[in-house]
Amino acid sequence: MSALAALMVLVACHAEDTTCLEQPFLVASYVDADSCRAVLPSKIREARKVVDVVYGDCVPVDPELLAGRSIYRSIDPQALAQLEEPIRGDADLKAHAYRPNDGEK
Repeated sequence: MSALAALMVLVACHAEDTTCLEQPFLVASYVDADSCRAVLPSKIREARKVVDVVYGDCVPVDPELLAGRSIYRSIDPQALAQLEEPIRGDADLKAHAYRPNDGEK
Protein backbone atom coordinates (compact mmCIF):
# COMPACT_ATOMS: atom_id res chain seq x y z
CA MET A 1 0.00 0.00 0.00
CA SER A 2 1.26 3.47 -0.84
CA ALA A 3 2.29 5.91 1.86
CA LEU A 4 0.04 8.65 0.51
CA ALA A 5 -3.20 8.85 -1.44
CA ALA A 6 -4.16 12.07 -3.24
CA LEU A 7 -7.09 14.38 -3.83
CA MET A 8 -7.30 16.40 -7.02
CA VAL A 9 -8.82 19.82 -6.46
CA LEU A 10 -9.74 22.14 -9.35
CA VAL A 11 -10.85 25.71 -8.66
CA ALA A 12 -12.70 27.85 -11.22
CA CYS A 13 -12.16 31.61 -11.35
CA HIS A 14 -13.71 34.56 -13.15
CA ALA A 15 -11.74 35.41 -16.29
CA GLU A 16 -11.93 39.19 -15.75
CA ASP A 17 -11.82 39.37 -11.99
CA THR A 18 -9.62 38.22 -9.14
CA THR A 19 -12.36 36.13 -7.53
CA CYS A 20 -12.75 32.37 -7.57
CA LEU A 21 -15.73 30.26 -6.61
CA GLU A 22 -15.73 29.14 -2.98
CA GLN A 23 -16.82 25.63 -3.99
CA PRO A 24 -14.21 23.66 -5.93
CA PHE A 25 -15.02 22.87 -9.55
CA LEU A 26 -13.91 19.28 -8.97
CA VAL A 27 -12.64 17.11 -6.11
CA ALA A 28 -11.58 13.55 -6.94
CA SER A 29 -9.67 10.86 -5.06
CA TYR A 30 -6.72 8.85 -6.40
CA VAL A 31 -4.78 5.92 -4.96
CA ASP A 32 -1.54 7.90 -5.08
CA ALA A 33 -0.11 11.27 -6.10
CA ASP A 34 1.43 9.90 -9.32
CA SER A 35 -1.98 8.68 -10.55
CA CYS A 36 -3.46 12.07 -9.76
CA ARG A 37 -0.68 14.02 -11.48
CA ALA A 38 -0.95 11.82 -14.57
CA VAL A 39 -4.54 12.93 -15.26
CA LEU A 40 -4.35 16.49 -13.86
CA PRO A 41 -3.52 18.17 -17.23
CA SER A 42 -6.42 16.44 -19.01
CA LYS A 43 -8.86 17.31 -16.21
CA ILE A 44 -7.78 20.96 -16.39
CA ARG A 45 -8.29 20.94 -20.18
CA GLU A 46 -11.78 19.46 -19.70
CA ALA A 47 -12.65 22.12 -17.12
CA ARG A 48 -11.46 24.90 -19.45
CA LYS A 49 -14.18 23.88 -21.89
CA VAL A 50 -16.63 25.21 -19.29
CA VAL A 51 -14.66 28.07 -17.65
CA ASP A 52 -11.62 30.01 -18.84
CA VAL A 53 -9.56 30.14 -15.65
CA VAL A 54 -8.90 26.92 -13.75
CA TYR A 55 -6.29 26.16 -11.11
CA GLY A 56 -5.59 22.60 -10.03
CA ASP A 57 -3.35 20.54 -7.83
CA CYS A 58 -2.97 17.06 -6.39
CA VAL A 59 -2.94 17.16 -2.61
CA PRO A 60 -1.37 14.21 -0.76
CA VAL A 61 -3.57 12.77 2.02
CA ASP A 62 -3.36 9.88 4.46
CA PRO A 63 -4.77 6.82 2.65
CA GLU A 64 -6.74 5.94 5.78
CA LEU A 65 -8.92 8.99 5.11
CA LEU A 66 -9.94 7.50 1.76
CA ALA A 67 -10.06 3.82 2.76
CA GLY A 68 -13.05 2.17 1.10
CA ARG A 69 -14.20 5.43 -0.51
CA SER A 70 -14.06 6.88 -3.96
CA ILE A 71 -14.59 10.64 -4.11
CA TYR A 72 -15.69 12.42 -7.26
CA ARG A 73 -17.68 15.60 -6.80
CA SER A 74 -18.11 18.33 -9.35
CA ILE A 75 -19.67 21.75 -9.03
CA ASP A 76 -23.35 22.47 -9.53
CA PRO A 77 -23.70 23.99 -13.04
CA GLN A 78 -25.79 26.85 -11.60
CA ALA A 79 -22.80 27.93 -9.52
CA LEU A 80 -20.77 28.31 -12.71
CA ALA A 81 -23.25 30.94 -13.89
CA GLN A 82 -21.61 33.31 -11.38
CA LEU A 83 -18.49 33.29 -13.54
CA GLU A 84 -20.46 34.47 -16.57
CA GLU A 85 -21.82 37.58 -14.85
CA PRO A 86 -20.15 40.83 -15.94
CA ILE A 87 -17.97 42.67 -13.45
CA ARG A 88 -19.83 45.47 -11.72
CA GLY A 89 -18.16 48.78 -11.11
CA ASP A 90 -15.92 51.15 -13.02
CA ALA A 91 -15.90 50.22 -16.72
CA ASP A 92 -12.31 51.52 -17.03
CA LEU A 93 -11.03 49.28 -14.24
CA LYS A 94 -8.81 46.48 -15.46
CA ALA A 95 -8.45 43.42 -13.23
CA HIS A 96 -4.98 41.94 -12.86
CA ALA A 97 -3.90 38.75 -11.18
CA TYR A 98 -0.70 38.74 -9.16
CA ARG A 99 2.00 36.51 -10.60
CA PRO A 100 5.22 35.89 -8.68
CA ASN A 101 8.34 37.20 -10.39
CA ASP A 102 6.46 39.81 -12.47
CA GLY A 103 9.06 42.24 -13.72
CA GLU A 104 11.99 40.07 -12.65
CA LYS A 105 14.41 38.68 -15.21
